[in-house]
Amino acid sequence: MKLNQPAVIGMDDDKGKAVLPPKQDDDSSMSSPSLVIGNPFVSVSNQQEMMDASRVSANMLLERLRGSFSDKVRAARELSKLTKSQPAYRAIFAELPDSISRLLGPLLSEDYYDPELEQDLSYRVSKLKMKQDLMEIVLDISTDDNNKQHMAEHPSVIPLLDRTLYTGTMETTRTAAMTLVSLLSLESNKFIIGKSTIPAALLRFIDIEDAAAAILSLCTVHENIAKFNKLGAIKVMSQKIDEGILVDQLLAILAVLSSRQDVFFEFEDVDAFRRLVEHRRNISSQRAENTSSASAAIRCFTRR
Repeated sequence: MKLNQPAVIGMDDDKGKAVLPPKQDDDSSMSSPSLVIGNPFVSVSNQQEMMDASRVSANMLLERLRGSFSDKVRAARELSKLTKSQPAYRAIFAELPDSISRLLGPLLSEDYYDPELEQDLSYRVSKLKMKQDLMEIVLDISTDDNNKQHMAEHPSVIPLLDRTLYTGTMETTRTAAMTLVSLLSLESNKFIIGKSTIPAALLRFIDIEDAAAAILSLCTVHENIAKFNKLGAIKVMSQKIDEGILVDQLLAILAVLSSRQDVFFEFEDVDAFRRLVEHRRNISSQRAENTSSASAAIRCFTRR
């Protein structure tokens, strides 16, 4: 089977034989086999053959990320399509040597940077799209359970997500936050990420819904609750609530932050909670008025 021929298995009604669709013209040199798992007409040996071909294909695309700028752009686009549409390609990353390092290479080192080409709009657009594709691949592979621990422990993944939160576009920043939510579904990753600089970055971008979700997930660990309180999370979130931003989500986080009896509150946190009580009295949102999170946060505070 050729690697650049989609392996979508069908049946010839007249002859009862497996047939392959014609080769596509677009990106023919970069196309990769599609996995058809569970097809009753595909034998176990054929499925294994397709899996093996997919490993070779993914490995080839990762190698092309080390090539010229045009190779990087095309490889990132093709690999993004595959990891987005086919879960099997996400799982392959756990098996390929240095797969994460090779994937992150173009994001960590702009060795392809050319100051003359920066004047070219099409070059800048291609570079931006490549980075978006690579960040989407990072998100896609983070959803596979076999990759979660390896990604969190990789020395470049968490720093990359931290940097993207601060310097990325709106799209890549949101993708980074979504990736953190995905990685945090593994309990051990909450300790790893909680010890990094990620909590401060998430707090800065608390008005992004996925960032708020990541904070709530981190706050299931006691050490992370203490860290967020030291970072002034209560004051920051209370200000956002005053502005009407993610009211329900932030009230839920405040309820968790205030639930620990041994957490010390600074004077400004006390003032923030007083404003929270006042906000709850005056808020026009019936949904927020009735939320149990608001009541829980206020009850926890008033017991102190």
